[in-house]
Amino acid sequence: MKRDKRHMMSRGRMKCSVLPDDGGHKIMDKKGRRGRLITQEQIVGRKFIRRPKVITAVKAGKLNMQEEWMQTAIQLGIRGIRKEFVNKVKNYTPENATTVAWNLDQNFDKNRYEDIKLEDKTRVKLKKTSNHEDDYIHASYVTVSNDLTYICAQGPLVNTVQDFWIMAIQEEANVILQLCQNKENDREQCFEYLPNESSGWKEYGAVRVRITEPTSGIVTLRKVTRTKVEASYSDKMQEVVHIAYAGWPDHSVPDSPATCREIYALLHKYYGKKPIIVHCSAGVGRTGTFVAIEMVMEKLRKNEACIVVDVTRKLREQRLHAVQNDLQYLFIYRMVVELLVEESLLSRDQQIIDFLKEYDTLIARKKKERMLKDD
Repeated sequence: MKRDKRHMMSRGRMKCSVLPDDGGHKIMDKKGRRGRLITQEQIVGRKFIRRPKVITAVKAGKLNMQEEWMQTAIQLGIRGIRKEFVNKVKNYTPENATTVAWNLDQNFDKNRYEDIKLEDKTRVKLKKTSNHEDDYIHASYVTVSNDLTYICAQGPLVNTVQDFWIMAIQEEANVILQLCQNKENDREQCFEYLPNESSGWKEYGAVRVRITEPTSGIVTLRKVTRTKVEASYSDKMQEVVHIAYAGWPDHSVPDSPATCREIYALLHKYYGKKPIIVHCSAGVGRTGTFVAIEMVMEKLRKNEACIVVDVTRKLREQRLHAVQNDLQYLFIYRMVVELLVEESLLSRDQQIIDFLKEYDTLIARKKKERMLKDD
């Protein structure tokens, strides 16, 4: 059967503004023949090349893994981290990935984007009941630890809201985190899957949902709301805390690392060792970045060696396409620093302060560029 792709959107990707490290540039001689390889130093002059600082050994002795990780980040520098994504993560696809269910014609209309595939081995399968005969939903299990599993999902479509709530009830999820707004720049990112507060029970196919505690802002957290709901399906009832964060633009990074830090705390408060459902629009960019941070922190809290490239690749083995661009990859580093300092696993010394300042300068410039483009 030939698929009708007229209504489907391609997710697309924000182009990275750093280039792969090819070691230099080829130049031509006067006859147009390919010449020797010249380096960046030869083009702009050695004194103008910014080099990473050389980190001296800590006098107290051997570094712990958190300190070693931080030193690696400082040595890479902001630009080096972004190039690390371009060179080692951007085009990485697991060798043994299969996407049979995603490719089935019967599931085509359940995929929000035609270029965001779903790995068979880690996909969430809905249990068949008399009210529901299909097991497909665009969502993946991602294991962080024995006690912590995330479900990374795309934002529900009008025809998959029932499936989304069936998944929440089936997995006994106590908390759902929404990292997108329903509409951004006049484009739907996610169909509204919460009922109105005054409507009582609302039916989404065979699922019934109602608000038990109205949506309210959290005083200390800007752009964060919390809503408590009950969902009922096939004689099962599930209470869910819905947390929404509206401060994370698509293809970009959050407005406030401090707010994200508090969101992690909220999730750990509510999740009760059940899977945490997290989604944005495609369920790979903002969602993947959020979960990657949790995976890095899991290692560093245990004082284990941690290489962010390896963690991100492991994440992609469970949720294809996770972490979409160099800025999101850079935010993994930024957010991990935030959490390590907050948990007293790292001291905020001058090198870290300088690292954060350089990050802030870059993000401010990118935000300005985005605003000018939108105008």
